[in-house]
Amino acid sequence: MKNITYLKIIFFSLTLFSFSCKQNNSSDQENEEPVTKVIKENISQVTQKEPKTTITDFQGIWESFSYYLEHESEFKDFNKNKYYKVIKGKETLNITLIDGNKDSLEIYRGYLGFWDSFDSTLLSSENSLKENLNESGKFLVRFKKGLKEYNKEDVETSTNFSRYFEITEVFDDDFNYDKEPEKFSFKTLSGIPEHIFSALKKKSKDGVNYIEEYNIKQYSSKIKVITEKTFFHNEKSKNSKRKAFLVKNDIAYLEEEFDDWVKVYFDGKIISSGYLKRADIEILK
Repeated sequence: MKNITYLKIIFFSLTLFSFSCKQNNSSDQENEEPVTKVIKENISQVTQKEPKTTITDFQGIWESFSYYLEHESEFKDFNKNKYYKVIKGKETLNITLIDGNKDSLEIYRGYLGFWDSFDSTLLSSENSLKENLNESGKFLVRFKKGLKEYNKEDVETSTNFSRYFEITEVFDDDFNYDKEPEKFSFKTLSGIPEHIFSALKKKSKDGVNYIEEYNIKQYSSKIKVITEKTFFHNEKSKNSKRKAFLVKNDIAYLEEEFDDWVKVYFDGKIISSGYLKRADIEILK
């Protein structure tokens, strides 16, 4: 009788153990399913290809810099020359300030686009090179406009190019600049600086309207005067007030924005530039 009792106890214990295992197994499967799903989704996201860089990513006005100094919240530039580029479609306006000097400005026009492979037969003419530039591809390609003949050395290619966001939009093309190769990044600008705008306007009288041809006004941020009259200032100070002024609804081009002031220039019969009170204007989006 005692043996039968022991057998019943053992059988009951085994039954409980078996039931417990099934419950745990079922619970594990339930827990495992969402975890597995999350892992698969994460793997899928990681393995997805990043969006292709296209020529659309590079449109606008860009200024060269060496690096961003985080603890000073400032872009630093230690290169010999200063570079600007305006990209409209696949055409580029390249501006160099020799030794960073505002009065030593060089301009050349060019093209920018993509190839998947280099085809030497395209060197036959500028038109052939231009017509075969793609919206995206393996190689970023640039070459000057207006050469009588094109050699392989006249067409530069880069595979290390990107546009990304740090403190502002940044564009790396990995091309060499100047006879002594300089490499740097470009940061996006809300508009061409006044001294370059003035120089381009003067040069436009020679036959090429750079400002219109490269959409410089359209790319530039603007302000509108909202008071009856606002005076230019030489500095961010009420004591530096000048006689020159703008009137209500005048539109000017924005260079820099500060807490209480904006730095602008107005394209009239002559170009007027300086600081306006922030309260007197509206920044146009």
